[in-house]
Amino acid sequence: MTPEDRALIMVYESVKHRLTVGMVEYLEALKDWDVVPLTEDGQVIGGVLLKGNEIHVGYGVRPKRSIRAYIRAILGGVVDKYGWAVTQVREDNLAGLRFCERLGFVKFGAQNGTILLRCDRSNYV
Repeated sequence: MTPEDRALIMVYESVKHRLTVGMVEYLEALKDWDVVPLTEDGQVIGGVLLKGNEIHVGYGVRPKRSIRAYIRAILGGVVDKYGWAVTQVREDNLAGLRFCERLGFVKFGAQNGTILLRCDRSNYV
């Protein structure tokens, strides 16, 4: 199994309680996304999912240290390339929302129980 495969599975495991699809549908939906494994001490602990300027982060093993610097580097590349990045967080995922806000994302809308967030160079930390 590749590090990317491990990362995809870990992200799925971290969000499956909020999804309405199983693993097979999840993997099919993400087949054209880029996957950047998050690693710590040489082990995959999660992943960053990228498609165009859309970014999502999840991890299966709680990091021992902050992973924000690693994610900021990836986010900075997306913002440099597209001018801004977008993501979504379920309204009930307050920890995820706070994490995104610390990275520089701001709310720009909501739909179906999901908060839409955007990060551009003026907000990016």
